[in-house]
Amino acid sequence: MAIDTKERILDVAERLFADSGFATTSLRDITSEAGVNLASVNYHFGSKEGLLSAVLHRRIGPVNERRVARLDEIERFKGQDAAKVDEILRAFLTPPFELRAELGVRGATFTRLMGRVHTETNDEFRQSFVGQLSVVVARFTQALQRALPSLEPTELSTRMWFLIGSMAYTMMWGESVGLGEGGTRDPETVLESLIEYGAAGISAPAREPVPVRAGRKSRGAGA
Repeated sequence: MAIDTKERILDVAERLFADSGFATTSLRDITSEAGVNLASVNYHFGSKEGLLSAVLHRRIGPVNERRVARLDEIERFKGQDAAKVDEILRAFLTPPFELRAELGVRGATFTRLMGRVHTETNDEFRQSFVGQLSVVVARFTQALQRALPSLEPTELSTRMWFLIGSMAYTMMWGESVGLGEGGTRDPETVLESLIEYGAAGISAPAREPVPVRAGRKSRGAGA
């Protein structure tokens, strides 16, 4: 019974967080829809922040495990050779799409949640998410550094977050790119397009920094 209650709270919280965000969703919203009292939430999760952490860990934890396992497999196969950029990105981007398909009717909620965690401005939401993703991002950035040794680590890290932003848009606004129910594009096709797009951007030569002259005035400024 306790397990059923816990899972029901997680399911409802996941959907409401995905639809409305962390700050907008109240514990009263969650308990009312889940048919439980506030004591149940406090017993299982301690607080609203604890509930958020559990919701994210339930979905993002397995996704990150798959990401690292895929990258490990690629690097074992490559041996001393660096993995290709598209191989690295495929290992990072494929697991969310896989889990979306495995969740069936709940897949749409999962994709909205994934998009929400990448775009949510609420501090608790962002900190909980970054805490679960930062280690994985660092691992993939290291792999990209081996594949693209000419790029500075800081530049690669920035481009990795650009990629995550593109993924977030795809997940959050899936219907606009044909991922919704009855969509016009196969999820695998969208995934491949995202991989190709990301690989091209991450692999692009770095531009030389343009120094800003001291005292330089913006165009249109008065004398």
